[in-house]
Amino acid sequence: MQYVYLTGEASKQTRFPLPFEHHASLADALFDSGGLPTITANISQIYILRKRSSGSPIAAYRFDFSNAANLVLATEFQLRPNDVIFAAEQPITKWHRVIQQITPSLITTGVGATN
Repeated sequence: MQYVYLTGEASKQTRFPLPFEHHASLADALFDSGGLPTITANISQIYILRKRSSGSPIAAYRFDFSNAANLVLATEFQLRPNDVIFAAEQPITKWHRVIQQITPSLITTGVGATN
């Protein structure tokens, strides 16, 4: 079985099994895996990373799905075994995660200071 890997801000970080004939589109992989959460994923920065057989070791394809018309490209882009689909995060998602990590330590420090 051959796979395509979904990572980054995908709804579910997983591997998508390519059918026996190895024909599947980017849309197939995204929608079968649950899509992209628009709250955390930056849908204007979706990348396909593919190992090349010659020349530069990796090819990167960028998709901007903030324009719905570009979704047609997802139905036409054929995936290959071992492709990696990477969804970048929203800028606000980075800040949210920083705050989530700082908040427990601030609360713990505040509780310790009152004793």
